[in-house]
Amino acid sequence: MLCPKCRREIPDDSNICCYCGRVIHRLEPRPRKRPNGSGSVYKLTDKRRTRPWVMAKGGKILGRYATKTAAQEALEKLAGKPIGDAIDLTLQEIFTLWKAQHYPRLKEDACLAYDLAWSKLEPLAPRKMRTLRTEDVQKIVDADVAKGRSRSTVKKIQTLYSQLCQYAMRKDILDRNYADFLVLPRQEPVQRDTFTEDEILRLRADADAGDETSMIILILIYTGYRINELLQKRRDQVDLDLDVMYGGEKTAAGRGRVVVIHPTIRPYVEYFAARATGPLLLSGYTGNLVRNNFARRDWKNTLQRLGITREGRQLHPHCTRYTFATRAKTAGVDNDAIKRTMGHTDFALTSDVYIQDDIQRLKSEIQKLK
Repeated sequence: MLCPKCRREIPDDSNICCYCGRVIHRLEPRPRKRPNGSGSVYKLTDKRRTRPWVMAKGGKILGRYATKTAAQEALEKLAGKPIGDAIDLTLQEIFTLWKAQHYPRLKEDACLAYDLAWSKLEPLAPRKMRTLRTEDVQKIVDADVAKGRSRSTVKKIQTLYSQLCQYAMRKDILDRNYADFLVLPRQEPVQRDTFTEDEILRLRADADAGDETSMIILILIYTGYRINELLQKRRDQVDLDLDVMYGGEKTAAGRGRVVVIHPTIRPYVEYFAARATGPLLLSGYTGNLVRNNFARRDWKNTLQRLGITREGRQLHPHCTRYTFATRAKTAGVDNDAIKRTMGHTDFALTSDVYIQDDIQRLKSEIQKLK
């Protein structure tokens, strides 16, 4: 290039002329102006803000960022996308729309779990979805943890927030799932108590004397069923000719499984089948058929009456599944038979021949239990 003073040729990267000493002032290129209607990035003057850079489009502030680069990147992701009314939807409105779309496909228990998680997020309900960030929900999670809530409880908050973020992403309101960055407490080891052989003998004696609750507990122990699976078991899902019960819940593997009726519990299954007053196997049961009521009253009272309680031990209905798995493993039952009975793997019933063969194999394995 030429020196602007002496007009001699000097290197292009010179800061000073080597002939006359003239200082070469370099002008930084001005930032390229964005096309009209493509949005803008600017900095707020309030120095106390942790996210002073604003990304705006169509006269609406769409996000606040810590750096100019982050704001520009967010604006680039919106390039060519129209800003509609959805951009101003609140968390409450997003939840209402998501709920209308998903609740009809969910079971009652799942809906109740989401309702409980929403009650935690509800303080943020009036906020616009696009303004919420991980730290806003993290405060709610941390507050619940401080109250002694378990990881599984706060995990439901994360799950719901993740669903709402995904819904907002489909509406082009968010560009990422902020629930992925939530920090949950460490998973503590779960105490899994099981029934002892002596306690099972006490239950058998009580069941043989005619106590219906003890019969139900033993059916759970010998089948690995979840309590609600047995309470909701239909009479037509029980085949006493083949000594099996069909179906379950929760997963595809659970719903499609075959459970062998062990000789020990066959008289109890026959008892309830003969006394069924409706479509459910236990419809003739004189106690509580609602899961929580059964656990709080029938279950608790029976264990206390039989002396199957002690300090520091928590025997709840799900412990029957732990008991089944532990006893089956100890008795040498094939791992595949245990998994299939508990509904932890897929079980495809392809033809009557295969069903018969599989049932006979499962019977021989489950009957290893005493």
